[in-house]
Amino acid sequence: MEKSKLISLDHLRVLQISGKGAFDLLQGQITCDIEKINFQQSALGALCNAKGRVISSFIVYLVKDDTYGLIMPKKTLEITNSEFSKYTPFYDVVTECNDSLLFNAMKKTDFLDQYAQDFTTRSNTIEINGNKFINYLKKKYLLVISSYQGTEKIKASSEAELDISDWDLDEMLSLNYEISETSSGLYTPHELSYDKNRVDFDKGCYTGQEIVARMHYRSKNLPGLSLTKTKDITINDRMAVVDEDSKKVAKILRVINLENESYCLISAKQDKINGPIKILETDSILSII
Repeated sequence: MEKSKLISLDHLRVLQISGKGAFDLLQGQITCDIEKINFQQSALGALCNAKGRVISSFIVYLVKDDTYGLIMPKKTLEITNSEFSKYTPFYDVVTECNDSLLFNAMKKTDFLDQYAQDFTTRSNTIEINGNKFINYLKKKYLLVISSYQGTEKIKASSEAELDISDWDLDEMLSLNYEISETSSGLYTPHELSYDKNRVDFDKGCYTGQEIVARMHYRSKNLPGLSLTKTKDITINDRMAVVDEDSKKVAKILRVINLENESYCLISAKQDKINGPIKILETDSILSII
């Protein structure tokens, strides 16, 4: 059996919410339904402000009874914890950053070969030897949460690590955009296609819910994410996407420049990008994938 390859995701941290009030705090503040989270099922979620704009995005999993973990970049974690601090005095909870956990990515195919276990729609989280493997968005890579000892067990059966660019590209190909400290509060859930995988429209109220729901049910032609590519490897996320009349039609959220092509994740209304689109600054044609 070939050894698996890992990608170190050392930019990630866990915001741990624990106590008898953890469920009620999260259910009343974030976009996913905590009722649906258990030891075998994790979920993508987000935290919005009162104007319905996304403050942070994360993966939520059950650590133990009355304790949940929110996985996100460290800087975003600090913003999220600050936002929760407005509400924690009203709940029996403790919020803290758990720095004892390590994060890696493993190819799903390697996991299947090594452990002979598979995921289902009702079981996207599997724990083996103290390591949690989370499968989401039909990604090529799994997210692995480990203690130091658990990581050592995985590395013992793994080869040298892959570059994090493989993880970044997998995120983009899966149309997944995670909020950073610079994009916090800038976008609505629909602009990031969170309505498809992070917002549960059947759950009760949460901060910003009324505005998000009104947009979802009353607005037409809402923006969403699209993946594009170009042969131009010089483009960046500060450039503009325009139509053939040089009118801006999309926001660039993220760019990955490879050796011979670039991938570009954009947010736009679908009818605005049905025709030819290009990068204004370089005149490079963008093809929608």
